[in-house]
Amino acid sequence: MHFYTIPSFLFLLHTATSDPLTTTPQLPSLNGVLDHVVVYQPLPAAPEYKSDDSFNARGMEHVYLLTNTFLDLIQRDDVLPKGINTSMIINAVGEGPASTLQFMKAHWQDLLLQYIGVLTTGVFGLLLAIILPLIGLFFCCCRCAGKCGAYPDSHYDKRSDACKRFFTGVLLSVFVIAAMFGSVCAFVTNHYTFTGWTDLTRKMDISLDDTGHYFQHTGDSVHVLLVTNFAELEEVVNDILDESGPTLKKQLANITEAVAIETLNDLVSGLSKVKRNLRDISDDTNELEAKVAQLQDGLSRSQRSLTSALEGCTSNQVCEKFLSQYNLDKDLAMADDFLKIKFKMPAITGVLSDISDLIENDIEEKVLVGKAKFDLIEKQIEQSIEDIKPKVKTELREMGKQLETQNGKIKAALQGLDLAVIQKDIPKLDTHTLKYVEYRYYVGLVMASAILLILFCFILGLFYGMCGKRPGGLYGDDCCNTGTGASFLVSGIYFTFLFSFLLLLLTTAHFLLGAGVEKAVCQTLLAPHQSDIFQQIDQHYFQPTLNEVLNDASNGNNRYSATKLISDCHTNDTIYNILKLESVYNITELTNWRSHYGIGEYIENLKNKLQIGELSGITLLTPETTHDLEELARSEISDMDFSKFSDILEDEITKIDLRSFIRHLRTLREQVSRYPSLKFVATKLDNEALYLENMNKVVETVKLTLRHLKQSVTQLEKNIKFNKSSMREAIHTLIGQANRATSVIRSKGPQLIGDLTGRYVSETVGLIDEYVDRVLTSIQSEVGYCSPLSTSYNATVVAFCHEIVDPFNGFWASIGWCFLLFLPCICLSVSLISLYRKSEGYPGPLVETETQPLDKKRRDRARGHRRTPSGFPEVTHSRALPPVPGEVEERAHSRYRDTSATRHIEPPRYTSNPSLNQRSPPSAPSGEYERPPPYYYPGP
Repeated sequence: MHFYTIPSFLFLLHTATSDPLTTTPQLPSLNGVLDHVVVYQPLPAAPEYKSDDSFNARGMEHVYLLTNTFLDLIQRDDVLPKGINTSMIINAVGEGPASTLQFMKAHWQDLLLQYIGVLTTGVFGLLLAIILPLIGLFFCCCRCAGKCGAYPDSHYDKRSDACKRFFTGVLLSVFVIAAMFGSVCAFVTNHYTFTGWTDLTRKMDISLDDTGHYFQHTGDSVHVLLVTNFAELEEVVNDILDESGPTLKKQLANITEAVAIETLNDLVSGLSKVKRNLRDISDDTNELEAKVAQLQDGLSRSQRSLTSALEGCTSNQVCEKFLSQYNLDKDLAMADDFLKIKFKMPAITGVLSDISDLIENDIEEKVLVGKAKFDLIEKQIEQSIEDIKPKVKTELREMGKQLETQNGKIKAALQGLDLAVIQKDIPKLDTHTLKYVEYRYYVGLVMASAILLILFCFILGLFYGMCGKRPGGLYGDDCCNTGTGASFLVSGIYFTFLFSFLLLLLTTAHFLLGAGVEKAVCQTLLAPHQSDIFQQIDQHYFQPTLNEVLNDASNGNNRYSATKLISDCHTNDTIYNILKLESVYNITELTNWRSHYGIGEYIENLKNKLQIGELSGITLLTPETTHDLEELARSEISDMDFSKFSDILEDEITKIDLRSFIRHLRTLREQVSRYPSLKFVATKLDNEALYLENMNKVVETVKLTLRHLKQSVTQLEKNIKFNKSSMREAIHTLIGQANRATSVIRSKGPQLIGDLTGRYVSETVGLIDEYVDRVLTSIQSEVGYCSPLSTSYNATVVAFCHEIVDPFNGFWASIGWCFLLFLPCICLSVSLISLYRKSEGYPGPLVETETQPLDKKRRDRARGHRRTPSGFPEVTHSRALPPVPGEVEERAHSRYRDTSATRHIEPPRYTSNPSLNQRSPPSAPSGEYERPPPYYYPGP
């Protein structure tokens, strides 16, 4: 928005301080000429974009980081080998399966080397899927043969078994805990993949909506600049041309002080108003003089009457209270300040006579003659440029039409991409894919559940193995013992081998798909300028399409690249620079509007066309007119003081408020009338109340007259002083200014008009130049910043790559992580199974030394059956141990023991403590059967 003001008061201040009698005129300095303002409509507000390119990993950021790091390690930087490009692949696939196979035969080595890391990992997964079930088969056969932890070596612990059981369980717990994290991540990433895909179309639709709003807003902004703002400029310039005469005359009047003649004309033309104001003042003052006298006399009379009436009831309490409240001699009178004012002004009559004489002497017509001579300059200016105005307006309109045409071309270039067609096909994506996405989700759920089942077996095996008791020999013993833990561990191993083929096969398929999409799609979209495949696709497919779409708008002069467009958009450049729309319409050509449209030439010719006739004979004030004005200045009206009327307070005419006094007086009359002896006093008081009401009406009339008097005085001072202290000063100042203006116009008038015309032309041209600067700055630096497009693009990439592909890759990584951890879990579980099934604790070093089987073969043959099948106690053939010195009874491990005491009691029970019942008396046999120690039997 640009403002052009005329600080003419500077020149007036300069001339006011100069000597009014100076006869040598000085050429005044020029300031702004135009006072027109171009109020440009602001650019439209940016729409509310809804695309969001932020990404919330929701706790899975470390999983995604590890997965992507792993993929970066096994993949090369380029998507395709050096000898293969996208066009070769597309052509081979398009020609049919035979061509595709031929292409693969010719380039399989290149593709193999390019994806050696991915293929190696995939082959490893497939081999593991095949080998693990075979290992499981061998493991089952081994256990059926009594090996691989099917039966423990002995039913009691060896010396190191307790330590081995503890550390092996702790190590297995570490792997199980690590696998728990993988299981949780598998469920979470599987869910994130499904929700990310179901939300993809909505986010793509939002991104396309924002893209459409962006292009619409950019087109609207260009329309405002090239069409709306130019129309606003055109309207102001046309007004400037139409008002050229009054504008130049006004500026000449301000500079030469010829404005004084207009002020004098206003003054003398208002003498009739002054005369009317003086008459109103005279009438008001005379009326006030009479009313004040009437009011003063009436209050004095009422004062005496009330005093006389109240003398008859001075003994009454009511009258006494009234007299104490009012002092009739002082209160019932006019205000002292009001009585001091002298309203009558005899001098008004003489002033009215002088003004009437001046009016009859045609002073108004005489001043108007000087004003008409000065107004003739305006007519000459209008006539000299009358033929140029239509030409300037025509060229200006032609410029506006061309700008409208260029605006249409730019909008056509911005609307070249039909987003509605793309947006219409987005719902079809869900129609064709959502069913298969659901299938994959449930497959992933089954895979994660299988992992959880295996993990559940290992967890329960560790829980029962670490917290349960040893397995007992009696029916009804606690089932939650270490033997149960061993069974859960075995189940976990079986489930691992059972599910291994299907899980690893599906995991490998997920890996190959996820790694391919991550490399070929996501890394390409995230960094297109660094992607070889994107550059190839851009060169063979995107560039021809873009050039075809934008060719009409760019007249075939530009070559567009998707890589360059995306890169420039991410730098938040403007759409004008990104699409190279300077070839559509080079906005910088607007700076040459003078030569292209001819407006500048016509406006410049105003200086030459504007010819003013000779001004040496101009006279603004004749001597006769000056004499009449001086007679008016000598009038007594300048000496009359009307300010005393402005300071009168209308509410302070009487000392007391008569209305309130009358109200109290009527109250007194009612109270006095209650006394029969004071009836005459009540009658007098009633009469005085009526009389005072008439006096109050006089007071109201005085107030109205005072109000009218103030208004007349205010209007009079406005008509005679003209911002001076008096009419005399105003007239003398204006006469001096008019005489100086006459001298300046006679000597420097044509030169001043020429200078004013030059400034007028330059400021008019400056308006157009500033509009051009506004358009250039806005289109190149403000309109169409590409940040919304960049956000929409990034939001789509984030919705696909970060919210679908990353969780998808995190899923197969979590499943693979769990299976790799299950391998050491199997080994550790096999070791723990035999340890958890042992029912006896460590018996001590002495018993351990006696266990010396003859050969391994016989020991293995006896391992399959340890307990006697009958309900009778086992008879041992162990060698008797020597008695302990001082011990009377034989030791519990004696070869011959009395078993008669235990024949009719409950079934025997094994114990891990052989010396538990050594001290028991024979009469109280225990129901627990003591296991004899192993013995050495050399054989027959």
